[in-house]
Amino acid sequence: MSGRERREQLIGIGRKQFANKGFEGATVEDIAAAAGVSKPVVYEHFGGKEGLYAVVVDREIQALVG
Repeated sequence: MSGRERREQLIGIGRKQFANKGFEGATVEDIAAAAGVSKPVVYEHFGGKEGLYAVVVDREIQALVG
């Protein structure tokens, strides 16, 4: 899987996790496990849960506005 594909996969999984569990309930560990990767992969792409959440929220806003 390319880096771009992995990033998109993590965004999709993160979106589901945040929708189901909220920001506090979702964990990097759960997101990484669902993607079949280690936690450092999530940190490499987004810097942490906050970075992934920011991307997810930004995309949702763009979908509403666009």
